[in-house]
Amino acid sequence: MTESLDTLVADSDRTTAADELRQHYDSGRLTLDEFESRLSEAQTARTRGDLDHALRQLPRSEPAVSLRWRDRRWSSLALQYVLVNVICILVWAVTGGGDFWPKWVLLGTLITYFRRLGRHARWR
Repeated sequence: MTESLDTLVADSDRTTAADELRQHYDSGRLTLDEFESRLSEAQTARTRGDLDHALRQLPRSEPAVSLRWRDRRWSSLALQYVLVNVICILVWAVTGGGDFWPKWVLLGTLITYFRRLGRHARWR
């Protein structure tokens, strides 16, 4: 989902934009005057449009948010499958043990886990 240009930005957004401007200055895309002017724009920006204007005509790096979302997705799936397996093992232990039937749940959830991760990676 893309943000509207009139969406208000947070201090962290302004800091990220300032860091990006510093990288462009260090790489030689901006002169010192341009850098100072755009840095001032970024620090006083109120909306997404203001930040976009400060970063105009500069190549945009891929946001780290997508990486964090991917990491959260991995953790979320892992947590779901661990919980299912722990519950099954607890049920097995409480009901007297015997044949270790949770092995089939472990195998099934492991296969499902890797299939879902693979499907998710294909869409990225």
